Amino acid sequence: MQPPPENADPGSVHDAGAYADLAAQAAAAMGRDDLARRVAAAKARLQNSGTAIAVVGEFKQGKSSLVNGVLGIDICPVDDDIATSTLTVLRHGDEAHAVVWCAEGSERVTRDFPVAALPSLVTEGSVLADGRVELVEVFLPNPLLAHGISIVDTPGANGIRPGYTAVVLGYLEAVHGAVFVTDASSPLTHEELAFLQAAVAVSPVTCIALAKIDLFPHWREIHSANADLLQRAGLAIPVFPVSSALRHAALVLNDGELNEESGFPDLIRFLDENLVQRATTIAALGMFDTAIFCLNEMRFATAADLAARRSPDTMADRLQAFRQAKERLERLKVGNARWATVMNDGLGELVSQVDHRFRRRMRDLQKAVDDEVAKSDPAKIWPDLTARVREQAAAGARDVIYEMETGADEVAARITALLAEDDLLIGSAVDSRPELELTKYWAPRPLSRLSVASGIGMGFTGLRGAQGGLILFGMLSGLAGIAVSTGVLAGVAAAFGGKQLLEERKRQVAARRQEARTAIRQSLDETEFEVGKTLCELSRDLNRRLRDHYSDRIGERFRTCMDAAASLERGLQEDEAARSARVAELSNQAGQLDMILDKLTRRRNELAATGMRQ
Repeated sequence: MQPPPENADPGSVHDAGAYADLAAQAAAAMGRDDLARRVAAAKARLQNSGTAIAVVGEFKQGKSSLVNGVLGIDICPVDDDIATSTLTVLRHGDEAHAVVWCAEGSERVTRDFPVAALPSLVTEGSVLADGRVELVEVFLPNPLLAHGISIVDTPGANGIRPGYTAVVLGYLEAVHGAVFVTDASSPLTHEELAFLQAAVAVSPVTCIALAKIDLFPHWREIHSANADLLQRAGLAIPVFPVSSALRHAALVLNDGELNEESGFPDLIRFLDENLVQRATTIAALGMFDTAIFCLNEMRFATAADLAARRSPDTMADRLQAFRQAKERLERLKVGNARWATVMNDGLGELVSQVDHRFRRRMRDLQKAVDDEVAKSDPAKIWPDLTARVREQAAAGARDVIYEMETGADEVAARITALLAEDDLLIGSAVDSRPELELTKYWAPRPLSRLSVASGIGMGFTGLRGAQGGLILFGMLSGLAGIAVSTGVLAGVAAAFGGKQLLEERKRQVAARRQEARTAIRQSLDETEFEVGKTLCELSRDLNRRLRDHYSDRIGERFRTCMDAAASLERGLQEDEAARSARVAELSNQAGQLDMILDKLTRRRNELAATGMRQ
């Protein structure tokens, strides 16, 4: 085994792979191929660790231009007359191509497209002949993306459009950080500040790009005003003035000074230091934790074997203890083991509770909507009402995922505590969570609007009411032998016509109320259906991850006990010379493991102390 590097920078993770190799070599040397594979898998996760950065903001603020500037290529469509309307994820790939996720009925399918087709896929009105575009993944052989970075270009929101904040925040929960884009034409609005406050609570790292500084000579005043607004709002968010036009010109002319003037180098350095390096540090810490656990497992078996041979009179008792441990672990490996029952019951109860809370939330929302609709004309409140409903429905969907993951952590803690009773200390099961995308949110159809034809219809309704009133009043006055003047007849006609018109208006308002209730009820039903489907999929994924994690750890400890028992059985047959030689071998092995453990533990603590402060 080669020693790990001694002079590595404590804040760097580039040497982490060498430590992983060292632990894997130790496992292979001891015949623990299972532990060697686990360390190798942790190293692979480190090498493939990615950083997802979301670019968010209002329409026409320069988000797509900023993405192009960061990547150094013109890939995202930029035009004054169009706007990005589809979530676009840019990743590294050996060949440039786009993969489109689209909805065909109730199914989601993928299709490949050339990158040249991107403008027709991600801008407003992007609908395929037989499906609706939901997500576009773009793969590019780009040096920045090759470092494991993924950039998410999100659709814009006009005035941080009401009803879409929760959707965008759902995206931010699945990424490592966000860049909020606002142009230099005016200071941050109240809506933008409110969104930033919510984004900071969700996204680990957030910064602001003040775009289009080349178009607005007074951008420095805007920059200063934004700094004051952020300070008063209690938001410690760095702001980077940038110009995509200057960046493009600098790259074309290969002009370093112009590139610095564009502001992009400062922004990219910030993203590298605070997102890319931090995400890699987290992955490296996970690798170190896995390697240290595997080394401790080997150290446990070595120490037990060494202690038994140093005290031969206790070897038979130790062998019996290992055999009993094997039997307990055998029982833990079966499907009806107590820990598996705790897992299944815990996740089942969790799903039931989360689903009940979400459905209750939707029922309460429906009741509140019904009460509000009953008190007003839906035509007057429909935009604001649907925005609030969409916001609350999206927030409810986000809370479902949060509650499921938090509840799964609690179930894992119960399983870990239960296994600790059998002296099986295997740690948490939640190594990493899959990215979850909330991309399906309902778009309620507009209420029926009062058209010219319906206005004319209401006029005829009033005339019919007036005509009917005249006929009735004339007939009754004729029967009574009363002569009625023209003015009186006109008044009677107006009264009857007005009454008929008022009743028609009431009827139309009642129809709109019923239409509004039905539209929102259908939309909430669709939301419940989509969230229910996501809940089932998430439940299965959590069940599989917990099951595989604990099954693997139990299997590793079973292998440890099996190997230790086999070694002790051989030890009972050894003579004094063979036992002394084996003690010397085990002592050397234990010393090597202690040395490697000490190096990895110190390196891990150094990395945690320096890397996580970035």
